Amino acid sequence: MTTALTAPDPPPGRSTRIIRGQEVRWRGRPYTAAWMTGYAQRTVRIHPRDPDSVDVYDAATGQPLGTAHARPPHLAPDHAHTARTSSKDTDVTDTDTTQTTPRPDQDEVVGEPDFYLNLADARIVATEALLEASENIADTIEARAMSCIYGDAGLGKTFSVLAALKEISAERVLLLQFRSRPTPRDIRQELFTELRLEGEPPSHPSEFDRLLKRTLARKPYVLVCDEAQQFSRECFEFVRHLWDTGKGKNRPAVLFVGGEEAYKTLYSEPALASRIYIWQEFAPMEADEVQRNIPLFHPVWASASPELIDYVYEEGAGGTFRVWSKITYHVLEGMKRRGLEQVDESIARWAIRRALPHRRRSRRPQQDAG
Repeated sequence: MTTALTAPDPPPGRSTRIIRGQEVRWRGRPYTAAWMTGYAQRTVRIHPRDPDSVDVYDAATGQPLGTAHARPPHLAPDHAHTARTSSKDTDVTDTDTTQTTPRPDQDEVVGEPDFYLNLADARIVATEALLEASENIADTIEARAMSCIYGDAGLGKTFSVLAALKEISAERVLLLQFRSRPTPRDIRQELFTELRLEGEPPSHPSEFDRLLKRTLARKPYVLVCDEAQQFSRECFEFVRHLWDTGKGKNRPAVLFVGGEEAYKTLYSEPALASRIYIWQEFAPMEADEVQRNIPLFHPVWASASPELIDYVYEEGAGGTFRVWSKITYHVLEGMKRRGLEQVDESIARWAIRRALPHRRRSRRPQQDAG
């Protein structure tokens, strides 16, 4: 039975979610209610009521749907499996039969992001940057817009984007990743593969583009262009062309994720910059953020003293998650070799020497020798 609510107009909350069966996810946790069965696949907005319950509103009308309560962790279902098996989509009829249609959806729900070095027992931390990315990505998807998330290497941009997409239950994610500078032809070929189109790719670029535009218009795809600092102006223009030819909800949402060069290229071109809906810059964590987040990131730091965490921060880890992951990996190896159950400064110092390319001088004030 639906819990009676008084709905404000517009509905509270800016991030959208999708109800799957009797469950909706919010900030990495599943919330469930029996009334959700009648609203499967409904796009909703979430407003936290308390730490263990949320109010749910229809995203389009603001109508209150009910209250959902946090599911105990041991009862949480395989969400990705649920999303895959419950998805029922009907393609728009296409009168052009000269090209094949996509194969049926199988694994289009975004997977779990990988921690650097597959660090065991690492946890996703709801940093300010990740929460902001989650909100920005949800807004980008809802608007079917193009946005840019940029910053230095190792700050967790791609990880945060994938974690946010998982959190908001985004489906039909097309992840494009190039480790060297791609061309528009490379992007066409990668999209052909990601869309799982059958047959041979068209030989002529214009014919290939028509196929891609027809296919992208069939479903609400989210196109993630990772390592976008590798993109040339022509590549950005090609993606913009695919996006521009869509209309309304038939446009793919586009996320450019990359380094400073991606930002500079996009920003320097008025036709591109004017189409970027949201800009988000990732920056290293400050010392106080490190003190809040690193104990939550891995159990080895949960019992470490603030002074030890500050020591590792000052000696070179800084506010970069990738460096913290690398140092943590070495710390765990050192503790295993020495039979220790808790990290101490000697192990931390040893791990820093191994993890960093050279020994860095501490930025702490030097003690007066006298």
